[in-house]
This record gives sequence, C-alpha cells and structure tokens, in this order.
Amino acid sequence: MSTIRIAVASTPLTATLEGAVPAAVAAVEEAGRLGARIVCLPETGLPGHRVQARTVPDVPKDALDDALHEVAEAARRTRVVTIVGTERPTPAGREMLSVVLGADGTRLGEQAKTQIDPSEEPHYIAGTGRRVFTAAGVTFGIAICHEAFRYPEIVRSLVLGGAQIIFAPHFVTTEDGSLPARWCDASNPYNEKALLCRALENTVYVAASNVAGHDQGSATCIIAPDGTLVTSLDYGSVGVVAADIDLDRATRGLALRWAPERNLQTVDQVVRGA
Repeated sequence: MSTIRIAVASTPLTATLEGAVPAAVAAVEEAGRLGARIVCLPETGLPGHRVQARTVPDVPKDALDDALHEVAEAARRTRVVTIVGTERPTPAGREMLSVVLGADGTRLGEQAKTQIDPSEEPHYIAGTGRRVFTAAGVTFGIAICHEAFRYPEIVRSLVLGGAQIIFAPHFVTTEDGSLPARWCDASNPYNEKALLCRALENTVYVAASNVAGHDQGSATCIIAPDGTLVTSLDYGSVGVVAADIDLDRATRGLALRWAPERNLQTVDQVVRGA
C-alpha cells in the first residue's frame, strides 16, 4: 500500500494582499503541523476572488510575486508542497493561476484557468495549456473551479496524463446566502456532486478547496476514487483538514478504458447521424 497525507484548506475571502498573505501562510503552516506532504489553497486567494461584493483593487505583478515569495517561504519552512491560487496581469487582462510551490520553496510551475465562468469574464481572461505535476511521490493535476464542475474533459485529460489526484481549488457560494448542512445533500448547489462524479468516472482522488464564508456553497474536502467522502471541513470554517490516502486505489481504471476510436466523430458526423 502506497499512502500519502494530503491537505485542503479553506481561507477567508479577502480583497487585499495584506489580508490574503497571512491567511495563506497560516494555512501552509497548519498543513505542516498536520503532517501533510501537499496542501491545496482556494482559487485566486491572492489577493482574493474578484466576483465578490467588495472591490478588489488592481495588484501589480511585483506585489503578487512578493506575495508568492512569502507563501513559498512558508512551504520551504514546513516542507509542504503548496498549491496557491493567484492572478497574473497580462496586456490582455488578468489570468487566474494555481501556482505549485515545491517543498523547498521553488516554483514548480503553474496551471492557468483555461475555461472562465461567464460571471468572471468582466474580471479575468482565459489562459492556455494543461499539464500534470509530480511532487512528494505522486502525480497530480489541477482543475480550477468551473473547469472541474462543467468540463469533465479537462479532468479526464489530466488523468490520462498520469494524474492520481485532481486538486480543485474553487470559489463557490450559495445563491440565497445559506450554509449547507450536509455534504452532497440534494438541496446543496450542484458543485459537490460534480466533483464526486469526477472522482468516480476517472477512479482517482479529488481534493477540493473552497473559500470559507457564511455562504460557502461547496465543501473543502477529499473524495475517494469510489466517490465516498474521505474528510471535509465544516462549511463556513477557516481551517485545514488532512487525510492519508491510499494511492493504490487511484488506479485511473475507468479513465484508461476510454476508447476514443469507438466514439469520436466530427461535428458534421454527429449532426448528420453518421
């Protein structure tokens, strides 16, 4: 049996780096105290998601780099591989990123969000490219929020690329401002059910990190390859939760059974019923 302890964090919704950086550092340090090898923080935690009631000021690249350096120092001190959400200013607009920091604090790379939710389009632009990472003895991919919920092809491609764990940093709230009481309850927003499906349909672990708040709509949790809940944080709570996962269970079996030669058609063929 090959096991690894991973962690997922809920940080508070912030609007400035002054609030965001200490929260991110605290989450990394708590993951270290829990003995985790990898921790995932929520989407665009630095400086904070722009689809919120408060205005998030523009942040220059140098300030974002400095913030990432502080989080990287925490990763180095705790020896925890850290996935941290941020943004990247470009001449065309802001990209949404998850940056992967090694246990020695080095930057292993980043995953840009390539599928932007329509509500985010006034604030962000889509990036390009998809990759997997190998660190702490495991291969993983990152599907950011809308990508994991609405585009199962993205998760499937990462699993076919070798990912045993899919990390899903996200920002999801309830429409009515309520707080769910039970994971995957029928009255909850659909998002948790989508993540359960991503685990089941690919036979991998899914580890999801949402922003904490009074209207948090999806759990910060770890889901097993059979769709069962391994562990989760209480809705609305700032904190970190960790669990030992058995990588032998992440067989990628159902993903590997995908037979494109028996299924793929052109759009014209599908329309014509060919």
